[in-house]
Amino acid sequence: ATFAGIALAVPLGLVGVLRRLHGAVGLAPPTEAMAEEEDASACALFRHLPSLAPLLAWRSLGALRETPVHELTLRSPLSGAEVQFCVKREDLISDLYGGNKVRTLQHQLATCESRAASATTEM
Repeated sequence: ATFAGIALAVPLGLVGVLRRLHGAVGLAPPTEAMAEEEDASACALFRHLPSLAPLLAWRSLGALRETPVHELTLRSPLSGAEVQFCVKREDLISDLYGGNKVRTLQHQLATCESRAASATTEM
């Protein structure tokens, strides 16, 4: 994979994730409480794209550690070319639970909280 291919794939992948998140629950801005209580640098998405922090609701679900990224190289059986890729070990996020679904749930639950807070203030 070339750098240009990776540089294009990352934003396109992010757009796909955000579209799926929006389709499932939608998006909402963080509440004042979230902004005060949560450390945006604890969210991998916000560490890499800090401009999203004031736009997307997020709550930590007690992830105990950052998860490692393993770099792998395989030889393609078709072309013989080496293919390099990375695997993020989200299964190691916590001793109690794991998996990439936790990352999505952090945004989905926060979106529900944000909408509930906004509905309460509108009444």
